Amino acid sequence: MPNEKYSGTVTDLLVHLRQTRVFTDQPIAPEIVDALLKVARWSGSSKNSQPWHFVVVDDPEMLKKLSEAGAFTQFFAGAKLAIVLLMDGGSPRSNAYDEGRVSERLMLAAEAYGIGSGTGWFSTPDAQQRVRELLGIPDEWDVWSSVAFGYPDTSASHRASSAARGRKPMDEIVSYGRFGKKMEQ
Repeated sequence: MPNEKYSGTVTDLLVHLRQTRVFTDQPIAPEIVDALLKVARWSGSSKNSQPWHFVVVDDPEMLKKLSEAGAFTQFFAGAKLAIVLLMDGGSPRSNAYDEGRVSERLMLAAEAYGIGSGTGWFSTPDAQQRVRELLGIPDEWDVWSSVAFGYPDTSASHRASSAARGRKPMDEIVSYGRFGKKMEQ
C-alpha cells in the first residue's frame, strides 16, 4: 500500500512531509503498524545505543487521555494510533538527537504508506508524570514525545491555511566554503 503520490522521487517524499493534526476514522492495518515499528527499530542511534522503547497506543480512550496530557498533543484524540517514545536517560544530549531521528523516520515511513502523522511533546514535568502514570512508565525512562498516526482528513474544512509561510530562499540559508559566501554562478 505505498503512497502513490510519491512514486517519482525520494526527494518528493522528503519535501512534502508535513505535520498532520486532523485524521479520518479509517483504521491503520496491523501490517503497516509492524512496518512502522520495524523502521523505528532499525533507525540509527548514537554509537548504536538504541536508547529507546516504544509504547504503541491504539485505544481511543487512552489516545484521548494522552491528548490532554501535554500542551502540544490535543490532536492525539483524533488519531488512530500513537507511538510514545521512551528514552533511557543515559545520555540526554545523544538521546535528544536519537529521539528526533527516530521520530522523523516514523513520520517518513508513515507518509510513504499514505498515512499522516504528527509529533506531540509532553513539555512539562507535570505532563511527563501524567503520561508515566497513564502508561505505567518506570522512572528511569524519559518520556518527552510521541508520534500520532492516521489517514489525513483532506476535506476543505481541514486543509492548511493559504497563509502558510513556505520556505526561505536558498541564498538566505546556504553558504559555500565559508559563512556568507554565495555560490558562484
